[in-house]
Amino acid sequence: MNYQTWELSIRCMESIYKTCGKLSCQVYLVDNASTRPMPDAFRRYIFTEEEGRKIQFLQAKRNRGYAAGNNIGLKKALEDGCSVIIVSNNDIIFREQAVQKMADCLEAHPRIGIAAPKVVDAGNHVQPSYCLRRTGIKEIFQFYTAAKWFFRKRQDYYCLGKNPGLSMDVYHVSGCCFALSRECAQKVVPLDEETVLYYEELILGIRMERAGYRTRYEPGSVVVHQHGATARLARPFMYQCISQSELYYCARYLHARKWQLYLLYRYRRLLYFLRSLTDRKMRSYQKTFRKQTKLFYQEYTRQNAAWKSCKTI
Repeated sequence: MNYQTWELSIRCMESIYKTCGKLSCQVYLVDNASTRPMPDAFRRYIFTEEEGRKIQFLQAKRNRGYAAGNNIGLKKALEDGCSVIIVSNNDIIFREQAVQKMADCLEAHPRIGIAAPKVVDAGNHVQPSYCLRRTGIKEIFQFYTAAKWFFRKRQDYYCLGKNPGLSMDVYHVSGCCFALSRECAQKVVPLDEETVLYYEELILGIRMERAGYRTRYEPGSVVVHQHGATARLARPFMYQCISQSELYYCARYLHARKWQLYLLYRYRRLLYFLRSLTDRKMRSYQKTFRKQTKLFYQEYTRQNAAWKSCKTI
């Protein structure tokens, strides 16, 4: 999925076609309503036919976030009968056999619905990209707030003590890159579009569990992630997305109590204020941040009781 960073999209697509081997690959590039004009070089790359390269360009009418944008591509891939669907940020570079290894994993194990690669940075350092257990309200407070520095179990939660060279079943994986089997996608897609950014992988982990599918970390597949290349373009808005998605996830999927939602709401507002003291861009957005997070808090608190009464999500 592309948003503003057209050059990164070309680099990502080129890496796919260089590494997909004998697989027949169809790329669906979703542009999430970029306001930056499409460069001529990108236009030529997308719309010039070349042997062995198949690209469909899908334009979102408006930017409704990560899940909504990916749902456009997922829907089209399912309609076209794709047997394996890879969801990828455009700041991903696929290394040799990365696509093949994920596809092989899904083919060999029918109950594995998601296969995810080892994610490294440009310096080949492994990035935390998977979690072994469900993220409940306790984990939210322990590992998604400043309290994480006081809990030794943080290492276990983020699997920092695990050998990144070993394949293993996990609970959820990073949303930056993963492969879905067609059968699994038909059960867990569309992705929940209430979140704009962040927490989508936690929600997908819950859906996978309920659908009876397993998620596998497959280190034989390796991708390079230029982490946050798009997010850095709008940092204040990203903090708003974190607050919104966190409140939604806790209310809708964890059925958090009102006092728990209130503490998280106040914590995010305080953290934003402290960071805005040294960041002029964040200070200029502070009024909007406070207004929007208040609206989200009020809405999700209001709906919380109804969600608790639902037996399924």
